[in-house]
Amino acid sequence: MQWIDKEIAVRYNLDVKNILPFRDIYILTTLKGKKVLKKSPFSPERIMFIHGAKEHLYQNNFKSLDRFLCTVDGYPYINFQDEIYTLSDYPEGRQCDFDDREDVIKAANLLARLHKASKGYVPPENSKVQDDLGKLPAYFNKRFAELRRLKKIAGKRRSSFDRLFLQHADYFCNRAEKVIEQLGGGEYESAVDAARHEKVFCHHDFTHNNLICSDNRISVINFDYCRYELKVYDVANFIRRKMRKCKWDIEEAGVILKEYLSVEKISREEFFVMKLMLQFPQKFWRVANKYYNSKRNLAEKAFYINLQEAVDEVCYHERFMDRFDLLISKAGCS
Repeated sequence: MQWIDKEIAVRYNLDVKNILPFRDIYILTTLKGKKVLKKSPFSPERIMFIHGAKEHLYQNNFKSLDRFLCTVDGYPYINFQDEIYTLSDYPEGRQCDFDDREDVIKAANLLARLHKASKGYVPPENSKVQDDLGKLPAYFNKRFAELRRLKKIAGKRRSSFDRLFLQHADYFCNRAEKVIEQLGGGEYESAVDAARHEKVFCHHDFTHNNLICSDNRISVINFDYCRYELKVYDVANFIRRKMRKCKWDIEEAGVILKEYLSVEKISREEFFVMKLMLQFPQKFWRVANKYYNSKRNLAEKAFYINLQEAVDEVCYHERFMDRFDLLISKAGCS
């Protein structure tokens, strides 16, 4: 990082007093307040898409986000020693707590306002468009095929993880297969067509650590993965993360949907897709995929515990899905 303070001083017209490394970012102390310097793995063209999305939200009165600071030349990044960096204001506050009802309500409201403000986004001409609309069946098919392939691998091994995986793999494979079959209907295509027409995009990483609470305000940061996608992608993942903290309590999901729907609508077709997303065995697939395919940063016991958690959720998850249609009926859809 030697000399980057001088580069920032010139490119951003900022007097940097101190640079402190923190996890995967650098915290800068300047005469204009604290800033976050982040090395980006993305191309300038992709950063332009992200920057354009943030500015679109801001212009549509959604201002609870971490805008990129632009250089004196108007660029939302700098190229320093062949690396791309972005700069933004430091977000003061604490991470959102999904165990806290008030935090969850604020987050649901924030997400709805984000989606509402995202409509009509046309990215800059010099950007790399990120678009996942219509790709969900392909993603689920790939994960389903991977589960079947991992069954063959596990069958040739003898670890406790292998035995646990094989004991429950058929159940989760059947769940995945049924979801894929139902995605082949017209509801998904209709939802995708409507989203294309609205030009709506998702944050795509709406997690507690990307939500910053301060006093009575809540903001969202880290738009690295934002893209054109059905807005229920964010909603379903938000609900799933909350449900795993409360044994899939349907009432807690109702709290999220009630607050979201007070700001932004969800169509009948979108509700249908959201239900399928919540049915897909995401955690079981993710744990198995990491165990068999990636470098294991966790010990064998930790993987086993994570897989057992996915198995232990089954009874709560089934009860939740049995009542989900009633929840949708109560929430209402357009």
